[in-house]
Amino acid sequence: REHARGEMRGGSRRAALLLGWVSTVGGLVKPSGSAYRPLVLPLTAADGTPGVYCDPTTPLAARVFASCPSLSAGFYYDPPTLWGSNGGAQTILAALKRKTCAVVYTRELLATPDGGTLALDMLTSVSSTHASTLSAMGEGSTVVPIEETKARELANTRPFLLLTSGLGGGSQDSYVRSMAAAASTAGWHVAVLNMRGCGGSQITSPRFFSAHRGSTDDVRVAVAHCRVSAHLARDAPCVAAVGWSNGATIINNALAEQSTTHPGSTHWLDAGATLACPLNMIAANKNLQRPFHRLAYDRSIANGLVRNFVQSGARDVFAKAQRDGSTFEGWDGTQMTVDIEKLLLCRTIEAIDAELTAPCFGFASVAEYYADASSDQRLSSVRVPLLAVNAFDDPLAPGHSLPFAAFRRSESVMLALTAHGGHLGWGDEE
Repeated sequence: REHARGEMRGGSRRAALLLGWVSTVGGLVKPSGSAYRPLVLPLTAADGTPGVYCDPTTPLAARVFASCPSLSAGFYYDPPTLWGSNGGAQTILAALKRKTCAVVYTRELLATPDGGTLALDMLTSVSSTHASTLSAMGEGSTVVPIEETKARELANTRPFLLLTSGLGGGSQDSYVRSMAAAASTAGWHVAVLNMRGCGGSQITSPRFFSAHRGSTDDVRVAVAHCRVSAHLARDAPCVAAVGWSNGATIINNALAEQSTTHPGSTHWLDAGATLACPLNMIAANKNLQRPFHRLAYDRSIANGLVRNFVQSGARDVFAKAQRDGSTFEGWDGTQMTVDIEKLLLCRTIEAIDAELTAPCFGFASVAEYYADASSDQRLSSVRVPLLAVNAFDDPLAPGHSLPFAAFRRSESVMLALTAHGGHLGWGDEE
């Protein structure tokens, strides 16, 4: 873990947990035979008790608990004494103080059927220099167009890991860089899929992103490209995905769809892990209505989304598409327009979803959008190994809204729950 020197220790433990999981379920390691003491909760344990929620009788559970000590009692997360039991402190301090290595990405632009563009950032190098502050593209991350490199001449045979960030974030975010660096050090080939208009990417069609419709299509476009590209994942022994927050919802939904409505080997993911996923988006949105949450989290994320809308060129693309009273086609084929000036004044995530996300993806209301996008309803459809990692005191994905029963009866999905950790926190004094 030399790359993690100076990083919040909880972050390196989280990386070890995720990499141990995807390596085990991806068939990259064999059972060690060591006697780990997994934190599997009995059926009589109250919902919300820290530990692992799963069906312990499944072959997946036997394989994981024999090879993944990160899920054992001796490795589980122990928060800092003074501030670690406060989910708000965990969330804010992690966002402001997390340190990780500087990284260099090679960016490849992928065309989508609707004329849109996806930015896929392949990790090419990791520096020992640590960076804790981020600018728009992220101090500590450098993005180089693939045309200026010889990246396409490379042949990768390592396992491949695709990362997707939280709402409005991208490859520059510190937690993404931390995981990318850790995975690379552990022998994985890593790329980050930036959602449309994020990570400094440009919008080229009148479509942004959501937590479900459209975005799972984009994940399939990216995975299909990776699976036919020698420099990415064509010869990789395993193709897995890790997502955070909104990106976690997208990955959950994509994994469910590949076993139901969108089967096919061309875009198949072998395994997944998701962190701080708001599995019930209606409950998550309700929790954001609390005064402190509205001020500390909701406004900050909303301001970032509006900023992305402007800096990505989306404002100009949408304005051109509806110039002189014209309309443009939404995801479901409906002709529509967006009140751009009203959108730019939005100061909450819900307001942005009402003005932009819901109508663009065929929903009559925000409530309808949240009900459709919530991935808790699709966990039973996931047929590949999926690990969800959540903190009960997460202010954006509250523990009381987690579907504990669904994890307990699933053959493919597990939940690792900590009492504390906030939203993408899990920090330590260091």
